Amino acid sequence: MTTTTLEASSKETTIIIALVSAMLVWGSSWISGKIIADMAPSQVTVFYRIALAVLSMLPTLYLMQKFKLIELRYSNKALLWSLPAGALMAVYNQFFFMGLLDGLPGKGGMLVTTTNPIFTFMLSFILFRMTLATKQIMGLVFGFIGGLLMIEVWHFNTAEIFASGNAFFLLASITWAALTLISKQGTKFSDFLTFSTLMYLWATILSYIFAYEHKPFSNISSYSSTYWYHMLYLSIVVISIATTIFFLATQKLGANRSSSFIFIVPVTAMGLSVWYFGEQLSLAVSVGGAFALCAVYLLNQPSKNK
Repeated sequence: MTTTTLEASSKETTIIIALVSAMLVWGSSWISGKIIADMAPSQVTVFYRIALAVLSMLPTLYLMQKFKLIELRYSNKALLWSLPAGALMAVYNQFFFMGLLDGLPGKGGMLVTTTNPIFTFMLSFILFRMTLATKQIMGLVFGFIGGLLMIEVWHFNTAEIFASGNAFFLLASITWAALTLISKQGTKFSDFLTFSTLMYLWATILSYIFAYEHKPFSNISSYSSTYWYHMLYLSIVVISIATTIFFLATQKLGANRSSSFIFIVPVTAMGLSVWYFGEQLSLAVSVGGAFALCAVYLLNQPSKNK
């Protein structure tokens, strides 16, 4: 094995470790999100979350530029791609919170994380004609079955399963899949930090339109310190750091491989919910988590481009 090959392998391993860490952070964000869900209108929470992420990205960009830790690149094409990316990020958040209003109780949000890799692979096949290896097809099946087991779908009646809110969860999943593919294209013309900042900026502007009627600026002081403690975590740690790492991985590993790691999120969320909220972990949920982790392995097997 040549030195160049070893260096490339080492870099990929570093990115994968960072991506897994980001997925663990995403999973922990479910606890913060659950705590503040009823403390403010969802539109306001989305706006604050993304706006604070933009503000936290600015000093990061400055330090990266000053100490030359990362080569920052920018072009007009990057700005062009960041527009739809920002719009999709804002719409994704709106769909997700709309799903919470009328979706499967408690575990409905898992529909997003367990279907997103499936939609990403489907869009890659439709748009880029990327074929799947047998192990990858098995991975998608494992992930889907694991998702059904983790939400314990048999506990819900027909009306709950086909509730309109679940359609919003699926739309959120499709939106994130499209966002993943667009960010992959956009980061060809910019470094991932600059592109992410531009994307968050456009998402903030659009999110403000949704939150306008709730007067997010004049009502800042009306929310508790607990709300802002968790909001800072959800914006700075979850979006600015973890989500940006996801887009870095999308640039380096590809949209399909990076999205496959999203199966880790519900597994982490379940484990932390057992620890923090004292929720019971059934055998079916445990098996579903194991299926999801197997899906991550299978989906990272080499594929062929048609």
